[in-house]
Amino acid sequence: MSTVLILGGDDGLAGRVQGYIGHHVFAMGAEVVQGDPRTFLRGLDPATIPEAMVLTDQIPLENALALAREVAALRPDVELVLVAPSVQDVMLTAMRSGFRDVGPTVEDPVLLAGLRDRLDARAAAISSGDSSPGPTVGPPVPRDFTSRVMAVLSPKGGVGKTSLSTNLAVALAQQSPMEVVLVDLDLQFGDVSTVLDLTPTHTVEDAFTSGLQDNLLLKTYLTAHPAGFFVLCGADSPAANDRVTSDDVAALIRQLSGQFRYVLVDTAAGIDEGTLGALEVSDDAIVVSTMDIACLRGVRKEVELLTELGLMPGSRHVVLNFADKQNGLRVKDVEAVLGVPVDFVLPRSKDVPAATNKGVPLMLSARSGGFVKSVKSLAQRIVERARAVEGKAGHKRLEVA
Repeated sequence: MSTVLILGGDDGLAGRVQGYIGHHVFAMGAEVVQGDPRTFLRGLDPATIPEAMVLTDQIPLENALALAREVAALRPDVELVLVAPSVQDVMLTAMRSGFRDVGPTVEDPVLLAGLRDRLDARAAAISSGDSSPGPTVGPPVPRDFTSRVMAVLSPKGGVGKTSLSTNLAVALAQQSPMEVVLVDLDLQFGDVSTVLDLTPTHTVEDAFTSGLQDNLLLKTYLTAHPAGFFVLCGADSPAANDRVTSDDVAALIRQLSGQFRYVLVDTAAGIDEGTLGALEVSDDAIVVSTMDIACLRGVRKEVELLTELGLMPGSRHVVLNFADKQNGLRVKDVEAVLGVPVDFVLPRSKDVPAATNKGVPLMLSARSGGFVKSVKSLAQRIVERARAVEGKAGHKRLEVA
């Protein structure tokens, strides 16, 4: 177990943080770091400096930056975390001073999840015999999993893509808490934040306009959902992302896939630049259709086109939404029009739009029902395929060793 020192906090804050990250946490008041930071460090033996230090906004920024530079010089293996506004200039200056992460509050879920993961990785390395310190600034600690990217798509709007995406994010998070990120890639009219009743501080627009310089900046643009996953919310303005290219989208998703086990992308209706970029780096395509003939034919054309272009991922899941018997079609009829099998059927239910209007995914408010059962089955299939890939990768590593 690692030790974390919070500078500019109290015992209550230390207890809450310890309960989240699972490592020993203690706190000292901001007054101990007033003036020259070297005065504070003189009272510490470099060998006794804790594995991680969190400097809160109770400490003046200049003092925090100066202290970080001194600690980084003495012990470059110490995890340094800063609580400060998520402003690009501040974050870049903090990184140059030796900070590994920056967050808006000490108890920010994204900030704490990153710290916990790095400390867990450090503990695992020590237990395996590798106790060499890692760099204070640099790429994130490698994770022992193969990320899975899923694009939810349909040629038409109004088919329930966002409802499926949000509920699927909940289902995946129930199996892998804090390892799922949902990206609202409808760059003009995305409403994931509305469906989840979130009020984001940052949106996907910030991620693109920042130039995607590093993972530290990208993490600050995510919004945590109480169900245990993160969301990169859509932009407020429909014109905000007019210049975003497929390469921009692919780069964004690649960065996220280095941080999360599951990256779920809710695309816009049709095939735009964003959707093409997402498909280039996706492992799964979740194709959504309703039972009306126009939508079914559109889905068939989309699947055929993407297959011809070589953009259809090898793992495809066809989801039939709003299914009922009143339109005169059976699943067999649907499959005949699509030209491909239907993998999952989501029955029409008044509970789904009611849950959406409340901002609470049905997966959180209902334990049973056809919709919940089908979403769970889809999530389970994705998890099983991810595990199968990880198993093969692990077998190859053993063979090489």
